[in-house]
Amino acid sequence: MNPVRKFRLYLALTLSLVMFGSNVYAQSDPTGTSAVTRTFAITNATLIAKPGSELKEATVVVKNGLIVNVGKNVTIPEDAEVIDATGLYIYPAFIDGMSNTGAKRPDNPQRPQNLFTPDPPNDYAGITPENSVVSQIDINSNTISNLRKVGFGISHAVPYGRMLPGSGSLLILNDAEHMDDILMAKDISLYSQFVGAPGAYPGNVLGIMAKFRNLYRNAELHKKHVELYAQNPSGMERPTNDRVSYAFHPVIAKDKAIMFDADDMLDVRRAIRLKNDLGFNIMVAGVKQGFYVIEDLKAANADVFLSLDLPNKPKDSKDDDKSEEVSRLEERRMEFYNMYVAQAADMEKAGIPFGFSARGASAGKIKTSVITYIENGLSEDAALAALTTNPASAFGISDIVGTVESGKMANLLVSTAPYFTKDSQIKMMFVDGDKHVYEVKEKKARKKSDSESTDEAPAAGGPFAAVLGTWSYTFEVPGQEQTGKMIIKMENGELSGVLTSTDGSPDENMNNINYRDGELTFSMSIDAGGQSVEIVVEGVIEGKEFDAEASVAAFNVSFPLKAVKDEDGK
Repeated sequence: MNPVRKFRLYLALTLSLVMFGSNVYAQSDPTGTSAVTRTFAITNATLIAKPGSELKEATVVVKNGLIVNVGKNVTIPEDAEVIDATGLYIYPAFIDGMSNTGAKRPDNPQRPQNLFTPDPPNDYAGITPENSVVSQIDINSNTISNLRKVGFGISHAVPYGRMLPGSGSLLILNDAEHMDDILMAKDISLYSQFVGAPGAYPGNVLGIMAKFRNLYRNAELHKKHVELYAQNPSGMERPTNDRVSYAFHPVIAKDKAIMFDADDMLDVRRAIRLKNDLGFNIMVAGVKQGFYVIEDLKAANADVFLSLDLPNKPKDSKDDDKSEEVSRLEERRMEFYNMYVAQAADMEKAGIPFGFSARGASAGKIKTSVITYIENGLSEDAALAALTTNPASAFGISDIVGTVESGKMANLLVSTAPYFTKDSQIKMMFVDGDKHVYEVKEKKARKKSDSESTDEAPAAGGPFAAVLGTWSYTFEVPGQEQTGKMIIKMENGELSGVLTSTDGSPDENMNNINYRDGELTFSMSIDAGGQSVEIVVEGVIEGKEFDAEASVAAFNVSFPLKAVKDEDGK
């Protein structure tokens, strides 16, 4: 049977299990063994407790989810599991500023019959600020473990929806049996987007801006009414139980900020205009064009979270006969790209303390994106602050997390080398004191043939030579191995690929192929029991071996995918 066809069957079966609430693939311990102690002593490490600090031969003692001692010559408790971290580096675990971590996208609201488009129901218009992301969280979602695996201990999860989907919450990225086990702080921000209702008001940006002001002003009047009624209700009409207005009360009192998902400069400026008109505290997240609005953000005193979903570097067509128009277009693309990857450094120079948003970025791309910002002028201290102390301050949790200090939550990242070097790997994560161990892959040194010299011409395919060709792959689906061929080509300056079978079945296209610094990612859309399912594959190429993980967010499962380049695959 075609391996992809087998995999479709596997997904269809998985879907039925998910529908009946099965947790058979949830893993509470990557090692397969339960912890016998929650007391750990990590010894002989290089400790980067916060940006700008370093302590060699350090020991960090963790007990019952807290850091209880840090330093040299530390007394180790008798019941501690001692972890010799010689040659390893300890950092505070990272904090994600905004994503949909753990959230399941709800079905879009059905268009009501006889819809009155100038005034649609709130749920259809996407005006549900009274909702919470907590109602959308699936604690078994692999987005939780995937984000933890790349260094994050906490995520600010926001709900799916339209204009005002609801409130975001801070999640502890641990395995759990109940939502309460990972909920660090509920409803800490009111989340908003410039996304309108299809075919109804507010359906465009102008309508959204007007509606937002109207809702806010009504909420101000409602809040005053509620407060006056609480002081002396005699002779006063009882306030309406307006859930939308109530959701704005803590925002009006400045006990809660509004977080706008604003990737481009126009949305950032719209959000700031609303803040200036209405007076609330503002967070701006998922920013992709911050280079145009640095002064605006600084003047607004906004908490900023830059997107880690960076664009790919534009490719030069290498065509000697290209027209002036094509040349100018390529120059403009490169100019825009350079502005994009330098915006973090520009914000550091402007004195804006920013964080990062993981929304839209595949887990395997996050570290590469941070390093790209560093290669374009961002200091390593500022990068670490953006991942730790800055988001901790923005969310008001600096006294709990963000640095490695006694008394704080035991959220630690242990890496094989300084984190911001390309070859570093995460060996362990401690989240709320629970240890998660990851396999460290040895880097294989490339052997040179006698005929090779240090100044030989680049291989055919340039920087993509390592990925181009034919690969024999294996899906390690539970209960069986499924094999086939993966063929990757360069066509018109873009990577393309297919998964083929030998029984005459149609090829499966590989979509969104990206290869950079040894990391290959792509996606596939296949049919599983009548449902279209996206599989995201992320892995590392070392020599002629591809070691990857295929994730299926719709089913909260992942599994290994391995491939070896054929001898004639070049």
